[in-house]
Amino acid sequence: MRRFTCLLLFLGLTFSLSPAQAQDDRPTRFGLGIQMLGSTASGNVGPGLHFRASTPLNPDVSLAIGSGLTGFIFQGRDDAAFALDPQLSAIVSFSTDRVQNMYVLGGVGAYVPFGDTNTESGPTFNLGIGRAWLLEESSLFVEFNPGFLVGRESTTLVLPIRVGIIL
Repeated sequence: MRRFTCLLLFLGLTFSLSPAQAQDDRPTRFGLGIQMLGSTASGNVGPGLHFRASTPLNPDVSLAIGSGLTGFIFQGRDDAAFALDPQLSAIVSFSTDRVQNMYVLGGVGAYVPFGDTNTESGPTFNLGIGRAWLLEESSLFVEFNPGFLVGRESTTLVLPIRVGIIL
């Protein structure tokens, strides 16, 4: 629990960076999306929401903080379980043309299940890939960001697929 508290404190301090404290004056961007998350620890798949804020460090690299909430609800509400998955990530963008952008992201986080589950929580290490399509002032994105969940006795996978909008 101390590790999780330290992670949240670190994420909070990181998130408090204003764009002016970064290396330039590009604004912080916010993303909101839906996700389907599969967990090999529990063998379940469920829908959820994911939120992310990112601050550019330069035109190619951003630092991001985000979190998702997933509900493993397909076996009914009496047997429902939920998972919170905060993350701190670095995002590297590769411009393919003016209207679409490919990116990779990697970072650390946590997986915190609760509800009717016996899956343990633990730190995660994530590495993923995504694509964003420019609209007028926003972007649509699709990403796959798998992570290793490091438990006390075994390492399992969490497999989110996300779709959403970046404001």
